[in-house]
Amino acid sequence: MSTTTSTEQLNQDNLKRTISTPAAVGVAFNQIVGGGIVSLTGVAIALTGGGVSIAFVLAVVSILIVSMPYAAIGSAMPATGGVYTYSTRLIHPIAGYAALVVNFLAQASLGLYGVAAGQYMHSLNEWFDPTLTAVVLIVAFYFANLMGAVIGARVGLVMSALMLLGFGLFIVLGLGGVDWVAYPPMLPNGFSNLIQAAALLTFATGGATVVVELGGEMKNPGRAVPISLIGGTVLAGIMYVFIAIVAAGILPIEQVANQPLSLVAAEFLPPAAWAFFILGGAMMAVISTMNSQLLTGSKSLLAAIDDGWFPKRLGHVNKKFGTPHYLLTILLVVGLAPVVANVPLDVLASAVSGIAQLIFVFVLIASLRLRSVRPDLHKAAIFKLPAGVHWGLALVGIGVCCYQSWLLISSGVSTQMLIVLGCVAVVATVWGVIRYPHVRRVLRARDEAQRAASGLHDLPSSRLSAHDVERESIIDFEP
Repeated sequence: MSTTTSTEQLNQDNLKRTISTPAAVGVAFNQIVGGGIVSLTGVAIALTGGGVSIAFVLAVVSILIVSMPYAAIGSAMPATGGVYTYSTRLIHPIAGYAALVVNFLAQASLGLYGVAAGQYMHSLNEWFDPTLTAVVLIVAFYFANLMGAVIGARVGLVMSALMLLGFGLFIVLGLGGVDWVAYPPMLPNGFSNLIQAAALLTFATGGATVVVELGGEMKNPGRAVPISLIGGTVLAGIMYVFIAIVAAGILPIEQVANQPLSLVAAEFLPPAAWAFFILGGAMMAVISTMNSQLLTGSKSLLAAIDDGWFPKRLGHVNKKFGTPHYLLTILLVVGLAPVVANVPLDVLASAVSGIAQLIFVFVLIASLRLRSVRPDLHKAAIFKLPAGVHWGLALVGIGVCCYQSWLLISSGVSTQMLIVLGCVAVVATVWGVIRYPHVRRVLRARDEAQRAASGLHDLPSSRLSAHDVERESIIDFEP
């Protein structure tokens, strides 16, 4: 069985560096503003009443804690398939595979975005069937992303503008109708429900971290990654707080609890403006997140294929468009599965959000390892954190993410969903045991070839080991 060396052409090498910093900010913003704000605000109101805006603030703060180490590692070591690649190089190949499986399960959020979009179209006109609309939208954006990442990113910028107009209309006109005197109490159900709502809403605020998956396709990743991560999260967070204030302050809580934003918007927006809010705000929010998900979702799989976890042909990148069409097709199937299975929106959101918390944990650990494993990259990075700040943020972030993951999965995921997740975990474990010997040979061969090519024969193993594999072809660090 042959192994892959650093001189061999990798699938990732065919990806095109076409994503600029503004486009990366657009991807981050679109990935945040999506299914969460339009489908989970009502759920959060049911938990916290008038405290939904506080829940959003807590969610944004927790994501910013995670985003700072994310930005540091993304700036120092931009790579295609960041979640997998960082875990593999900086922790251990098995940790990378585990992160890959977790990240793959999170791609089921495509179905969540599709279902949310279908529900909003149905509220606009009952002619639209929610399930059929979801299927059509997912398939449409699948074909759009087959045409190339640059197309997807540019479409995302247009969608960002439409979202700002739609949600801006909701905020500006809605604030004038808020009954500030009789505004609902902030903690009607206690502090524990506020924390549960904040944990759920991390699904609505944490999407920007996926931009580390696009490091290999950015023109200047050292600058684009931190700007898009932090900037996108702050911008979306501010908008979320104002939307939450309006959503909870127009109608009595019992009328808006567990209801979509379109119900509140109908109270103060004229018919034409209400339709624009649904199409330009809510719909653009959901489908733009779907677009961003397809743009980023295949990158960790692509990196894992180059390491030997799966057959190389599966990661073939189309020469004309520079996209991994087989992997995009797999994402299509994963996204359609919960739609066809009619998984409830809140159950799917809890499962995906709980899984996403575990993804954060892998990258936070890897960001700490970077300081000792690759101090050269850390020193040269455009954005870096002082050691004490980095360790503090990472440790707090790991604790928060683990707690939120447990809270969401234990309280919001059905038994049937847990069985499905368990079956996937068993299959993934068996496959990993079978493939790991081959992966280890591939990584060692590439490590030895890189040592020879770079004249690093005398480096200690702690600096460059088989577990901390150097792949300059996909790092392409720009100081």
